[in-house]
Amino acid sequence: MIRLFTQPHASIGSKLLVAATGLGLAGFVVFHMLGNLQVFQGRQALNGYAAFLRDMPMLLWTVRAGLLAVGLFHVWTALTLAKRNRDARPIGYAKRTYREASLASRTMAVTGSLLLAFIIFHVLHLTAGVVDGSYHDALDVRGQRDVYGKLMHTFANPWYVAVYLAGQVLLVFHLSHGVSSTVQTFGLEHPAMNRVFKAAGPVAAWFVALGNAAIVLAVFVGVVR
Repeated sequence: MIRLFTQPHASIGSKLLVAATGLGLAGFVVFHMLGNLQVFQGRQALNGYAAFLRDMPMLLWTVRAGLLAVGLFHVWTALTLAKRNRDARPIGYAKRTYREASLASRTMAVTGSLLLAFIIFHVLHLTAGVVDGSYHDALDVRGQRDVYGKLMHTFANPWYVAVYLAGQVLLVFHLSHGVSSTVQTFGLEHPAMNRVFKAAGPVAAWFVALGNAAIVLAVFVGVVR
């Protein structure tokens, strides 16, 4: 096992690295969604949560730097592995017949690339305030950054709603296969548990996507004001 990680050029080592980094990113996505669900508790709860994170700048920026490093390494390793597999078979199949491969597994490169573009947009939009600076520096009555107001402003716009819902569709495709394949890559197989392992990806993907979509739609239709 040690040798696999000291030789990342090996295919099995690359697969393990992609799986490990992908699992870490998936875990963050779950916790990120759970934190944002506090929007349903009102302005004070969500803004207080955001202020709690900003009150620990060292931890916050360490996590952000770590996520950036893990994300870049995940993308780089996945692209390297895909190139190696493509180079190993320079001549494509005359005819492709898919028996086990799902649509999600066959489009991992596409959904991964589009998901990366969406994440960059999301960071520039809601985190950095580059795409839309409205409410970025707005404060609530307690003097805290008004994250709640920014969400109300953002998802009142149907164009932003469409973009963020499209992002959740990409997340379902990419995460559903990614988590399940990670389980397989780590060798977690057992006749009594294989169905559970196989369902882990779709369950995690839909859990996160539906949670995020609920926030977007609740603001858009006025359930959350």
